[in-house]
Amino acid sequence: MAEQQQILLHPGFHRTGTSSMQHFLWLNRDALAPHLAIRLTRHFKPVARLCTRYAMTQNPFDLTELIGELDAGFAQEPVPTGRNLLISSEMFCGEIPGHGPVTDYSAAPTLISYLAGYLQERFPAAQIRVIMTTRDADEWLFSAYRHVLRRSRIILTPEEFAETYRGATDFDAILQDIAEAIAPLDLLFLPLDHALQNPAGPGAALVDQMPLPENVHNALLPVGIGAKGAEPHLWGQFLAMNRTDAPDDQLAAQKEQMAEAVKLGHWRKV
Repeated sequence: MAEQQQILLHPGFHRTGTSSMQHFLWLNRDALAPHLAIRLTRHFKPVARLCTRYAMTQNPFDLTELIGELDAGFAQEPVPTGRNLLISSEMFCGEIPGHGPVTDYSAAPTLISYLAGYLQERFPAAQIRVIMTTRDADEWLFSAYRHVLRRSRIILTPEEFAETYRGATDFDAILQDIAEAIAPLDLLFLPLDHALQNPAGPGAALVDQMPLPENVHNALLPVGIGAKGAEPHLWGQFLAMNRTDAPDDQLAAQKEQMAEAVKLGHWRKV
């Protein structure tokens, strides 16, 4: 009898090692392919845009195209029959708090329940689980601050940002809401500090949740922490620049040029 297909949906949270995990999956995609299909944001860009838009508006109308875009993504790159599937995109839980009007993860339960429900209908014989990666609240707030500072024109100090968006770090409450929204599917969570204990990096800790031959697992290339946040001198400059009257496009281009000069967000191998 064939083994039951396993599907693991990893929709965030942001700034919890997700970029490193996705780089690990992409770097090892050929080695994993005979056993595990990998789908990332790049495979579902329109879906990611719909999810982030919904987080900004929380208007159900913004989700009307979701099924069609998911269908299109799977049609473009079908999952081989019976192949296990791992989907990872932090964009699937919405926009990061601190960007635009988004103050918390209140949109996440609805988004994740939509996605999980779709997977249940498309793969009715599969065992589907959802896993969320989490992080220490203060570490998350500072990481999110530096990320949002680069992407937008916020003028808050780190302390002001932490005070304003502290509610976004009540991960226990958010996880409970997600668990209720996707029931009876299983919800797992993986703290970043636990994932970092894996010798091959946090991506390997994510793959550990899926069945994989030992010889394949042992041959996977390690990836350490990636998408490194801005250093103090750089985010201090970003903050000062955000407080100027420079046009948005000019400011964005200048910040990206500065970030690229120090390889901000580039990958570092273990």
